[in-house]
Amino acid sequence: MAQDHLAIILATLALSLLLYLFFQRTRFGLAMQAASQNQLAAAYMGIPLRRVFAATWALAAAVACVGGVLLAPIALVDANMGFVVLKAFPAAVLGGFTSLPGAVVGGIIIGLIEVFSGVYLSETAKHIAAYVVLLLVLVVKPEGLFGTVQRRRA
Repeated sequence: MAQDHLAIILATLALSLLLYLFFQRTRFGLAMQAASQNQLAAAYMGIPLRRVFAATWALAAAVACVGGVLLAPIALVDANMGFVVLKAFPAAVLGGFTSLPGAVVGGIIIGLIEVFSGVYLSETAKHIAAYVVLLLVLVVKPEGLFGTVQRRRA
């Protein structure tokens, strides 16, 4: 059982590293980032927005499939599996939307918070603790732990 968890963790880290390298080192990854930040400027720079959006949805579907395959051996398949998304949201916000490594660290932090709150508090507090910590962090640092402050001039 521990070997299964280790294999899943290593596969997750490998996928995260591949996504990080894709978005930082390839032209298409940079085009996806440009299109997500400013569509008009990306179009003026010659980025084919329809192709970028189609590839973004395809990449999201592929990552979701890999996530499902990795989650299936350790979680039972039931109707409440959609609640995993409710745990991914605070992880992304906590780490910062502009930082993929921040989202990974945010996910680890949220996981540890849920485990410890499930042990030391009640089982229902486990589901709420992540959002309480998220709110506390956002009061102190609104862009997340690894997010960058983006200022716009009018």
